[in-house]
Amino acid sequence: MLDLSLDPAFYPLLIFHCLIGAIAALVAKQKGYNFLLWLILGFIGGTFAFMGIIVMKDKTKEPDAAK
Repeated sequence: MLDLSLDPAFYPLLIFHCLIGAIAALVAKQKGYNFLLWLILGFIGGTFAFMGIIVMKDKTKEPDAAK
């Protein structure tokens, strides 16, 4: 039969991956993006989602008025 048990070292990495994804969702919420969407993306993409939201533009800041 198949033995599908995971190596115990995998669990801390999985928890860290999801934690980084949740932080990405919180940053997205602060920048004015959809929290739930970024939470899902963060749980799937982890560090990549975090790097993506860091470089994205803040939607909550108003553009500078043209003079």
